[in-house]
Amino acid sequence: MAQTDIEQLIAAELLGETLSAEERRQLDAWLDEEPTHREQYARIRMARFSAARYDAYRQINADRAYHDFLKKTRRASRRKLYMQIAAACLVPLFIIAGSIWVKHYDKAPSEPVAAIMPGTTHAVLQTAAGDSIVLNRETLAQVAVDVSGTGLRTTPRGLVMPSSDVAKPASSDNSQNVLRTAENGEFYVMLEDGTVVHLNYNTTLRYPEHFSDKERMVYLEGEAYFEVAADKDRPFKVMTRDVTIRQYGTSFNVNTYSKHVTEVVLVSGSIGVQNEEEEYMLKPNDRMRMDSSSDRLSIEPVDVKPYVAWHEGRFVFDNESLGDIMETLSHWYAVDVVFDNPALRDLHFTGNMDRYGKLSPILRSISQTVGLRIVIKNRTIYIYQ
Repeated sequence: MAQTDIEQLIAAELLGETLSAEERRQLDAWLDEEPTHREQYARIRMARFSAARYDAYRQINADRAYHDFLKKTRRASRRKLYMQIAAACLVPLFIIAGSIWVKHYDKAPSEPVAAIMPGTTHAVLQTAAGDSIVLNRETLAQVAVDVSGTGLRTTPRGLVMPSSDVAKPASSDNSQNVLRTAENGEFYVMLEDGTVVHLNYNTTLRYPEHFSDKERMVYLEGEAYFEVAADKDRPFKVMTRDVTIRQYGTSFNVNTYSKHVTEVVLVSGSIGVQNEEEEYMLKPNDRMRMDSSSDRLSIEPVDVKPYVAWHEGRFVFDNESLGDIMETLSHWYAVDVVFDNPALRDLHFTGNMDRYGKLSPILRSISQTVGLRIVIKNRTIYIYQ
């Protein structure tokens, strides 16, 4: 029997549907076929959601979620099946990852949550000439070409710097453009060499009016996804607080939000990460983590999807703490978060959601899944046990 058919049977069973006698026979035959099949099935069953719990969320378009799941599982390999169910069946719901003990379980829903919208395209550009330009959806739509006489072109989501056919010597006054995204904003910019940079919220990118004839160098604070234009003669360098990323043409994500930790995840190509001591080479799907508080640098293979999901319009949380999840959501939705009990920060979840969706379904899912009471007042989220 085809793997996709088995995946559909498992999905149907987990969603509470009754399998026919023939479907049950097919599933049992597949389970008996190899020991690894039963191990795989057991891992999926250990995911802590049930038909009864899923029924509580029928208002979030269950049919669409199920069909999205079927489409995704057809492309998924067996070892990814658990993650696909978590990502598709419960989008934008959360699933408890691991054993979580909740002292008081209250099935009553939380108080109604106000409609809070996600972040949007919003940044401020300070040009090398000293001009300050506010760039958001409204201004980008109004000014299609040539922002304030600078030669910049706009797109609905960002800027295109004027290209230069000839590399120029570095400016003697080291003049820089400074692009800062809002606390809950994001922004795209295409640099003069064709490199595209997607800036996440609360991020600053400094770059020169023209790259030199020897190298292309930018400075980053925050988080950004880089798709670097190939140039065999001029390496592209990203300077951060702790390290320098050097490469010639590739895609990677850099995150410096933490005061002490810098993370670099390589999606394609190859890069070298330099600290004060030496250069370390990364392969695709490698993550480099530099902890400045301990001077410890580590490199390990990872699933890059959770690290770059924001760039693709998703939030993917893989067994992350509620504290970390709420910190991310507080930035993107421009809200404050207050925990009634600090221990609630340590609850761990796995989930996949639309980055551009409303906040209320996400909070409602958390509330109903583990019995937390969540209330919003004046753009502050209060989380009670």
